[in-house]
Amino acid sequence: MLWLARNSLPTLDFRDPDDAMRLQQVRDWLHGQGFWDVGQHRVNPPVGGPMHWSRIVDMPIAALILLLRPLVGAATAELAACALVPLLTLGALTGTLFLAARRATGSSITALLAVALLLTTPTILVQFTPLRIDHHGWQIWMAAMALCGSLDRHRSRGGIAAGLALAVWLQISSEALPYAALFAGAFALRYWLDAREGARLRAFAVTLGGGALALLLVLRGLRAPLIRQCDSLSAAYVWPLLAFALATPLALRLFGSGSIRRRFLATTAGGLSAAGLFLLTGGACLSGDPFKALGPVAYRLWYLQVKEGRPVWEQGLLMGGIILLPAIMGLIGTIVAARSAKEREARDGWIVVTLLLGGALAVAILVLRAMSVAHVLALPGIAWLLLTMFQHIQTWSRAAVRIVVTAAVALLLTPAGLCGAWILIASGAAEKEQPETVNCRASAILAPLRALPKATLFAPLDLGPDILVRTGHSVIGTAHHRNAAGITAVIAGFTATPDKAQAIVMGLNGGKGADYVLICHELNEVKHYRVDFPHGLAAALERNKTPRWLRPIPGKGPLRIYKVVAAQPGAKASATPFMQ
Repeated sequence: MLWLARNSLPTLDFRDPDDAMRLQQVRDWLHGQGFWDVGQHRVNPPVGGPMHWSRIVDMPIAALILLLRPLVGAATAELAACALVPLLTLGALTGTLFLAARRATGSSITALLAVALLLTTPTILVQFTPLRIDHHGWQIWMAAMALCGSLDRHRSRGGIAAGLALAVWLQISSEALPYAALFAGAFALRYWLDAREGARLRAFAVTLGGGALALLLVLRGLRAPLIRQCDSLSAAYVWPLLAFALATPLALRLFGSGSIRRRFLATTAGGLSAAGLFLLTGGACLSGDPFKALGPVAYRLWYLQVKEGRPVWEQGLLMGGIILLPAIMGLIGTIVAARSAKEREARDGWIVVTLLLGGALAVAILVLRAMSVAHVLALPGIAWLLLTMFQHIQTWSRAAVRIVVTAAVALLLTPAGLCGAWILIASGAAEKEQPETVNCRASAILAPLRALPKATLFAPLDLGPDILVRTGHSVIGTAHHRNAAGITAVIAGFTATPDKAQAIVMGLNGGKGADYVLICHELNEVKHYRVDFPHGLAAALERNKTPRWLRPIPGKGPLRIYKVVAAQPGAKASATPFMQ
């Protein structure tokens, strides 16, 4: 993986803008920004761009930089941290998955096969490549940790492990909320079937609710539990979780475990306490979509264009198969394993894995970026099924047939094989989006910005994080939703007619206006602006119709830079291209 990333590493050419923003967040923290202050103060000045990210993901990056900086210097330390932290996280996931698969199957050989599948599954590895320092790898790891706890034969320890994993995950992203409900439901069902599982459910509830509140206080500050934020763990969610933590052990004790009916009533009481408090105090968070606060223009032109947050039916045939096939294969494996299990405890464990994987698949169908979690949860079932098939094939008498069929199974029925075969089958019928022919975020493309005096730049949202990392400039907006004002201003400016865009651009930065306008016409974001608003500023600049309030800065490359100047009365728009 380091070898494949060799061309991107020296210049820190991140695959995703969120990785660049993560490095900037770590830099700001190491340069004195407060632990509880995760805002970006060079975004949308002078107000700043609020962020909802957690310091948990920042910590290993910052620690490695601090460790290596005295030895190799600041720049090399950053490079090493950005390259190694994703791989170290992958190492942690590998060990966790091995333990979970061994607990599920009772076989170290099957667990090793699950690890081999993990390390050859592109839909998972893509979140652990060097420079992929954003929080997605952590979310996958925490899902595996929770799975590991659900399969621990030491019930209380397993509940604590799963609860702690979900509490940490909730601090990283509110996307953990459906998984917290999923694990709680799976543990409740297991308790209905086996009274001894009450210890796991009790430990899970107490650790989840208590850990969520404790981590919120430590990582967000003493006032955090009193503030409602729908896009992160806050008062809207932490108090229902605490109610679940308090009500569940009490209900288990009051109702007892003498019958399925009593166990059902006890778990229902715990769940209703959390759901009821959320309904009473959730407020605007009850809608389930915090992005509606962006406003209609930003919601349509930015949020709905972010494919990783959209459901499977908006992804097209090719991506739909990639999302569904490995998870369905895992479901088949876990169901067959449950039916084949001879011991009750092993069968119940496989039933829990089936429920968790089914729920994770449902989440992945609704949100593309959740597919990696579903694919990780599918690996124990896929490994068990493959090994069972291999063992059966070895009983066949004809060696040539054994070899051919074994090779075919190994190539086609692994997650990588399933996805590869589907790509070959569906690529002809898939809708192809025009790729970016130039990486507008690359270090070499943005290099001319370093020659400009320190300024506030009006730039596309996807360029913002890389500008922050590579220069000392400020930007109006980045693709981070809490800065709704900055996002709306950028979209409105690029889609408005040039005359109206002038008022928008010059009214920013506390009334001082932006100093420069940047655009890269190969950026998909900019292409959407041009298509939807053919008379807007982005379309005019693509046609080299420079409005009179912008002065082109000569230079080479696809990045076009314009100095914002006062409008000259009677001046005509320039039609002269300044870039070749």
